[in-house]
Amino acid sequence: MIFERLAKKNPNYQERIRVIEGDLEKPNFDLCPESMDYLKEHTHVILHIAATVKFDEEMIKAITINLAGTRTALEIGRQSKNLQSFVYVSTAYSNSYDEHIQERVYPIDCNPEKILANLDDEKLIQDVIQYSLKWPNTYTFTKAMAEALALEYRQHFPVAILRPSCVMASLNEPLPGWCDSIYGSNGTFIGWYYGLIRTSHIDPEVTIDTVPVDYVSNAIIAVGWKTYMERTQEPEVLVYNCVSSTDNPLTFDERRRECEKACKKHPLLTGIYKPITFASSNEIMFRLYSLVLHYLPAYIMDMALRFRGEKPRLVDTYVKIDKVVASVKKFSNTTYLFDNQNMKDLYLAMSPVDHQQYPCDNRNYSWRLYFEVAVPGLKKYFFKEDLNNVKRARQAMRKKELIVNTTLFLIVGLMLLQLYYLLR
Repeated sequence: MIFERLAKKNPNYQERIRVIEGDLEKPNFDLCPESMDYLKEHTHVILHIAATVKFDEEMIKAITINLAGTRTALEIGRQSKNLQSFVYVSTAYSNSYDEHIQERVYPIDCNPEKILANLDDEKLIQDVIQYSLKWPNTYTFTKAMAEALALEYRQHFPVAILRPSCVMASLNEPLPGWCDSIYGSNGTFIGWYYGLIRTSHIDPEVTIDTVPVDYVSNAIIAVGWKTYMERTQEPEVLVYNCVSSTDNPLTFDERRRECEKACKKHPLLTGIYKPITFASSNEIMFRLYSLVLHYLPAYIMDMALRFRGEKPRLVDTYVKIDKVVASVKKFSNTTYLFDNQNMKDLYLAMSPVDHQQYPCDNRNYSWRLYFEVAVPGLKKYFFKEDLNNVKRARQAMRKKELIVNTTLFLIVGLMLLQLYYLLR
């Protein structure tokens, strides 16, 4: 589906693509000698995007994929005969211990090469884990180390670092509202739309930062071009903060209101409850909301599943959600200030034709317009629902609301009644 437009424009597009399968966790990506030789002979631009994006990934695995994998990509670049530019895709939160994120590679008090050479040294790894506690999770920490590693290769070829913030559904390409990922912000947004996530440990007034996936993709391409064009004039590794909050800010509460409007127009037929949000930055209030809105209904649903002979799963799902919430608590309760002058300079260097073909300026869309595209996109492409089933979806949702609200009312009523008799 996502390649239909490309196929119409160029029916033979597949002839221009060669896929080489590799494994980020293995030396040299587990590539055979023939594939490695092909890359060294024919590679002109490397866009290194692959990573584990699990925030709570085990340290050794995160290092192996995000750091060792980056070094392998850099080594392929160093051995390539015709390499023109290398773009490492990091994250805007690679140095999120600081609330003012500049467009520079931050120094780290550990040696990435030494860590990679001693992954079986338990004491060293424990020291690394202790040091990493400065970061919110293993994902941001290993991304910061990979940035420091990429910096060392500027002596061999032109290198740049692109740092996108939270990547969300597309605005235009390959299709408006297209999304196929459940990681990061996408996962929580999908869970909210489905009616599964009804409370958030977040400050409603915090400024969040999200960018459409097609704007990130276009920025990666544009940075690769600019890095090559300025290879002789620019001896440094330029960092590009691909963010929206600097010039197109949006608070969590503003996003909630825009999303609720869009969801009323495009309700889910398969959703388990209407999208609602009880948000609080207070830990106690969040836990209280979570107990009433998540765990009580989950225990009831799991009990019903047991009676039907099915495996209970909702309570386990909310335990996993709480782990994710804990790993992003820093981001969801902090307003970050991002510098993005390098991104602005990139826009200025692009021609009007480039702006049309590779839009990546996050000042050029409104959030109302974005969510009017993103929500029906999720309904159509992720949940595989017909956009015209609005009437059926609303009727089904009213029935689900009645069942859930009646059940919760009865449970809370019984609990209050029990408390009344205990206190008499």
